[in-house]
Amino acid sequence: MLDFHRATFENFFSMTAVLQCQAENIFNFFRYSPGMSGELRAFMDKRIGSYKKEIDDLKKVMNEECAKAEKFFDNNTGVLFQDQTEKIFNSFLNQSKGMPHDLKKSMENLSAVYKTGCDEFKKYVEKNC
Repeated sequence: MLDFHRATFENFFSMTAVLQCQAENIFNFFRYSPGMSGELRAFMDKRIGSYKKEIDDLKKVMNEECAKAEKFFDNNTGVLFQDQTEKIFNSFLNQSKGMPHDLKKSMENLSAVYKTGCDEFKKYVEKNC
C-alpha cells in the first residue's frame, strides 16, 4: 500500500515538475521581450525561484514522511494493534455472563470475522511485500 502511494506521489510530482518547467519556459519567453521592465523581470525570477523551492520542499517532506510511515509499519505496529484489539474483544467476551445470548453470539462472530480478516491481511502482506 505504501508503494502504491509513493508511486502515486512520484507521478504527481513528475507531472508538477513538467508543469513548472513549462511555466518557466513561458516566463522566459516574456522575460526577454524588449518591453519588459527590470522590475517585472526581477519579479518573474523571484516567482520562478520561489516555486522551485516550494516544489523541492514538498518532495523533501514527502520523502521524509514516507520513510516515517515505512518505519512505523516495519516495526510490527500492525501486529501489535491486532493483538491489542483481540485482547479487548476477548476481555469483552469474558464479561459475557450477564450478556444476552444473541449479543454474545454476535460478538463471538465479530471476533471470528476480525481474526480471519487479520490473518488474511497478514498473508497478503507477507506474500506481496
